[in-house]
Amino acid sequence: MVSANIKGAILMTIARFAFVTNDVFMKFLFVDMSVFQAMFLRGTVAVPIIAGLAWYRNCLLVRPSMVDFGLLSIRAAAQIGMASCFLTALAHMPIANVSAIMQIVPLSLIVVAALFLGEVVGWRRWSAVVIGFCGVLMVIRPGTDDFNSYSTLAVGAVAFATVNDAVTRHLQDRVPALFAALFTAIGVCLFSGAMTATIPWQTISAFNWLILSFCGLSVAAGYFFQVMTMRFGDLSFVAPFRYIGLVWAVLLGALLFGEWPDGWTGFGTILVVLSGLYSFYREHQQRSVN
Repeated sequence: MVSANIKGAILMTIARFAFVTNDVFMKFLFVDMSVFQAMFLRGTVAVPIIAGLAWYRNCLLVRPSMVDFGLLSIRAAAQIGMASCFLTALAHMPIANVSAIMQIVPLSLIVVAALFLGEVVGWRRWSAVVIGFCGVLMVIRPGTDDFNSYSTLAVGAVAFATVNDAVTRHLQDRVPALFAALFTAIGVCLFSGAMTATIPWQTISAFNWLILSFCGLSVAAGYFFQVMTMRFGDLSFVAPFRYIGLVWAVLLGALLFGEWPDGWTGFGTILVVLSGLYSFYREHQQRSVN
C-alpha cells in the first residue's frame, strides 16, 4: 500500500514536470510568434480542457460569494502579471535561470506573512530568506557583464506569484481548486487575446499548432495534478518535491537549447533550493510543537 505522503510526492513531481514541459514548448513557440499570441493560443487549448476537468469533478458551476469573487479576481490579475513577466523573461533567458529565480517564491511568502499577515518568523527562517535571496542575486548578477535586463521581469514574476499564492491561501474551501484554476486560465486567455490586438499576428504553421496543443495539455495536466497534490500527504513532506521541476528545467535546457548553467548560476540555484528546503523543515517543526 502506497502511503499518502508518497502519493502526494509523486503527484507533485508530475505537476512540476508538466509545468516545466509547458515552459519548454512555449520557448520553442517564441521563435515564431510573440509572447502574447502564444499565451492566447495556448489558452484556447487549455481552457476547454480545464473546464472539462472541472465538470468531471462536479465543480464547474460555482457561484462564489462577493468576497470569494474579489479574491479570485486578484488571483487572476496576479497570474496575468506573473505569466506575462515569466514568459517574456523565458523568451530571452535560459530556462534554468528563470526557473531558479522562481524558486524563491516560498521564501518571499515568508516575508509577506511576517510583514503583512502578522506571522511570527524566527531568526532561522529569516536567515534562510536572506540566503535564498543572495542565491537569486548570484543567478541575476546585477551590475555585471552577465546581467540580463530580462532578469528583472523574472523577479517581477516572483512578486506576482507571491501575491497569487498569498491570495490562494485565503480562498475558502467552498471554492474548488479547479474552479479557481479555470477562473484564472480564462482571465489570462482574455488578457493575452486583448494584447494580441496591439501587435502583428503571425501565421500559425501546422507544427506550431501541434506544439500549442502540447502546451495546453501540459498546463491543464499541471493544474490537475497540482490540485490532486493537495489531497494527499503532509505539506511539509510533499512541498519540497517542487524543486524536482528545477532539475527537469536544467536538464531540458541543456539538452534542447544548449543552455548549460555557469558556476555562479549553479551555486546560486543550490543556495535557493537549500534555503527553501530548510524553511519547509522549520515550518514543519513549528507546527509539530504547536
